[in-house]
Amino acid sequence: MNNIEKDVAILKATRQNFLKLLETLTEAQLISIPSNFKNHVFWNITHSIVTQQRLVYGLSNTPHYLSEEMMDAYKKGSIAKPELKEGELTLVKELLFSTVDALEKDYQDQKFGDFSTYPTSYGFELNSVEDAIRFNNVHEGLHYGYALALKKYI
Repeated sequence: MNNIEKDVAILKATRQNFLKLLETLTEAQLISIPSNFKNHVFWNITHSIVTQQRLVYGLSNTPHYLSEEMMDAYKKGSIAKPELKEGELTLVKELLFSTVDALEKDYQDQKFGDFSTYPTSYGFELNSVEDAIRFNNVHEGLHYGYALALKKYI
């Protein structure tokens, strides 16, 4: 297994953990924002999907797989909505894995274009699509931790 395959395996594991949260919490729990938090479990999960698309696809000038509405609603700095749109939960469950499958195929097919260097707020600079794929796992792990913390308070 090469490094990218390992990175994708880690991403799949995180996404599986996100799916467990989506399937074991009620919709009310998924969108509950406890005091001292500014977002909910569902926001953290969807934000992770959006950020993966921004980091890997956006920085390599490659078309992403999400609607512009979703990209905007769950981008860094966005605020969680107090309700879910009809079908949104089902869509996010599907996107958890369809975006990973697309990433694997697109990487194998060498679809990624010129990469724009990006200094993350984490203090790490991304210089390649491989950096973005790897760093995305750090980002998703962070938001999985936030989601688990939220679960304790809802």
